Amino acid sequence: MLLVIDDNRELADLWCECLLREQYEAAAAYSGEEGLALAKERKPRVILCDVRMPDLSGHDVARQVRSDEELRDIFLVAVSGYSSEEDVRRSLQAGFDVHLSKPLKIEVIKELLHNRT
Repeated sequence: MLLVIDDNRELADLWCECLLREQYEAAAAYSGEEGLALAKERKPRVILCDVRMPDLSGHDVARQVRSDEELRDIFLVAVSGYSSEEDVRRSLQAGFDVHLSKPLKIEVIKELLHNRT
């Protein structure tokens, strides 16, 4: 199961639809808090998480996932409109495995997920 966390509801739902069409089970959460709660409940193998969100940033989500014994092995993908070396460094330091820049392409996601689901 994949979890998409993004405060842009339309974008999160769109990604879930795209993933479902590609035969991946996917769910959406529309805030960092909601995403963490859903992650604890559903134990996804992969989380695609927006970095900039109003309640908990994606970096906060990543830190909390990594500090949780039951969640720490989830493959975390940062999704951001920012892609400077500093942005990537911050994401990796927060605990993300990969930092991808928007706009995402389904082919990139499929390749990344190929061995993760």
